Amino acid sequence: MPEYKLIYFNVPGRAELARLLFHYGGQEFEDCRFERSEWPQVKDKMPFLQVPVLEVDGQSLCQSNSIARYLARKFELTGKSDLEAAQADSYVDHIGDLINGVRSAYRETDPEKQKALYAEFVTASLVPHLVLVEKHLAANGSGHLVGDSLTWADIAYYGFLTMLSDKIGGESLYAEMPTLKTLVDEVASIPNIKKYVDSRPQDTV
Repeated sequence: MPEYKLIYFNVPGRAELARLLFHYGGQEFEDCRFERSEWPQVKDKMPFLQVPVLEVDGQSLCQSNSIARYLARKFELTGKSDLEAAQADSYVDHIGDLINGVRSAYRETDPEKQKALYAEFVTASLVPHLVLVEKHLAANGSGHLVGDSLTWADIAYYGFLTMLSDKIGGESLYAEMPTLKTLVDEVASIPNIKKYVDSRPQDTV
């Protein structure tokens, strides 16, 4: 059996989807976390001077979505056809766009300015996007984003929205998105995911 080592900062961030997938699949892995102050010592050891990096039997895999997609295939979470796999990819890629959009708020050190930037992100970017996701999710009719069963896209939206929950309005965000709320709750209740989330370090995003 391969040995896995996931290397990332000691925060959820861009490695959290991979962590969620590892725990969903019940796969043991080394969750190698380091503090931001240690980054200068770690950076030059990374293949593209970036993290996350997943080492599989000592071989490196880079880029967060490539890592997560690899794990999704391993745990049969990519859908039941090539089209469903591509649809799941597109949902996860949309989350990448949202992460890029929230970066300025995350990096802001002034509390009041940060609060304003998060509010702007929610109003201008997040809610308009989630309204569309709610529409597509309801139209699909299965309770899942793609096809009729759980995919990594469902887990990705759960991870992203819960990671930012206290910054984006918490439960109130779902007032007009009941189908999305049901999906988030369903993923949260998956035993392996719940066990991990209940015990993981309580870090800021």
